[in-house]
Amino acid sequence: MYQDDRRTIEESYASATASSDLRCDTREGAPRSDTDLLIAAGWSPSRIGAALLRLHTEWDGAEHLRPAAGADFAQAARARQPVALSQTPPMARAVADKLAAEFNHQQAKLLMSRLKTMPVVREQLTLQLLKWKVEDAEQVAGALLRWWLAPNCHACHGRKFEVIPDTGRLSSKHCKPCGATGKLRIPHGEAGRKLANFMDDCVHRARQSIKKRLHPAAGRV
Repeated sequence: MYQDDRRTIEESYASATASSDLRCDTREGAPRSDTDLLIAAGWSPSRIGAALLRLHTEWDGAEHLRPAAGADFAQAARARQPVALSQTPPMARAVADKLAAEFNHQQAKLLMSRLKTMPVVREQLTLQLLKWKVEDAEQVAGALLRWWLAPNCHACHGRKFEVIPDTGRLSSKHCKPCGATGKLRIPHGEAGRKLANFMDDCVHRARQSIKKRLHPAAGRV
């Protein structure tokens, strides 16, 4: 069945898109099905919101590598170091963090290039940014989508405390890169925050539209 009270719209939508049973029972009083949910999503007045829901479902279903941390690159550098140079100073933390950030960025771009809904969502967000006269609209849209799909801090992996090198355990110190929020900073400043709010609004409208079409009596007085 398409959903119950314990499942969110996103969870129900993910289940419906993966369902092998898309029969549609049009008889009066028939229980709602996965097909009903997909139809409700398709009729959503917020097309971008419905597409964002679909994109997140694809992202959740993809295979993800653990985000690299600076400590990973520092450790790899030590392992490659010849014994004769064992007294050489270790890789600077700033350098290791930069390499990790570049690696994570490339991995995210590679993964996102495999998501079927990504091109149309990026195009629609780019058009919205152009309406707001934002420079480098396509670049901003791509960065916001990467942040929206994977917002957890790469240093602490969303856990808010520093990770002890070589152990993976958490220390008692707050994570400095994310300020102990566990989240990455929204990219591109004011334009990024405006687009992030727009995306949240689109998703909210899509959820409300789906709920209204699946449960029309709920909106009646």
